Amino acid sequence: MLLTLVATFNTSLFPESRIRQMMRHIRHNKIDLVQWDALIELAPNGLIYALTWYLDIVSPGWEALVKEEQGRYVAVMPLPVRKKFGFRYLQQPLFAQQLGVFFLETPTTEDWKEIGQLLRREFRLITNYAFNISNSPSIITDSLLLPGVSRSTYHLSLRPTYSQLFADYKPSRRRQLQQARNHNLTIESTTDIEQLIRLFDEHTAPKIYGLIGEGHAYPLLRSLYREAQRRAKASIWQVKTTDGKVVASMLLLKHNNEVTYLFNSSSIEGKATRAISLLIDEFLSSHAETNLLFDFEAPEIPNLVQFYSSFGSAAVPYLTISYNRLPWLLQQAKAVRMALMRRMHSRNT
Repeated sequence: MLLTLVATFNTSLFPESRIRQMMRHIRHNKIDLVQWDALIELAPNGLIYALTWYLDIVSPGWEALVKEEQGRYVAVMPLPVRKKFGFRYLQQPLFAQQLGVFFLETPTTEDWKEIGQLLRREFRLITNYAFNISNSPSIITDSLLLPGVSRSTYHLSLRPTYSQLFADYKPSRRRQLQQARNHNLTIESTTDIEQLIRLFDEHTAPKIYGLIGEGHAYPLLRSLYREAQRRAKASIWQVKTTDGKVVASMLLLKHNNEVTYLFNSSSIEGKATRAISLLIDEFLSSHAETNLLFDFEAPEIPNLVQFYSSFGSAAVPYLTISYNRLPWLLQQAKAVRMALMRRMHSRNT
């Protein structure tokens, strides 16, 4: 009772001095979805991956860390929770390159320490979790006391004129674009997500270890596209040959002033004619001198990094964390399972 009276007296006498609000963990059914989306829309580091409808698709039942001030969300961190062997763990969802903390004001060192404590308390396993580029890697690793690995995506500002953008392409990219133009290819917009998936399934999927197409990835992609298209946040562009054959396609997502190069594929003929280069160049040229930022969402694959950087884009780092505090027997079972999966894959390729 005495403590309550003191607290009431202090806050009424000095209303400008508020007790510092702490980060707290909440389950999915306790999240205020309206407040959440309002914060992501206003946050200087808001990303499409963190909107509630997007999270509902890629990580059903996702949870969160939330910081409130005067009943208003001021910082949030989506938690893509999965369950196995009775343990809850975090795993970065497919088609969501970065999550992390989204905020109205930059998180303090105390905020980061609380985040680290909450993660260690709630989860014994984080297979991988990626923070967004606005979450400073040095602050995260120092405050969370969790192991981290730096990765990069590639950004390109479209504010310059197209002539300036083109001048920053690497000479090899400019030459290959000229070769592509000699094939009389046609670029058009489409809503045919199935054509894009078919191209990928036939020409790219067989080369990717562990990909579960119709069992996981493709339904996710369809759902994301349909929902994003309904919200006027998605577009598909494709390249056709003179005989009407689709040889390359790409899916772009737009949130505020950022365009994300989410998914693409190309046939053997498309690769030979440099059709993807033509697609990207067409988008960049038609949106030059705008406030858009083009995010190549580059994976850590050397030849893809080389390709995306050849358009003059710059590497932007972000941090991923992982740790395993599962019981020893479960760790061994997990390792054996992964080894068996790799052996089966090697036999089938």
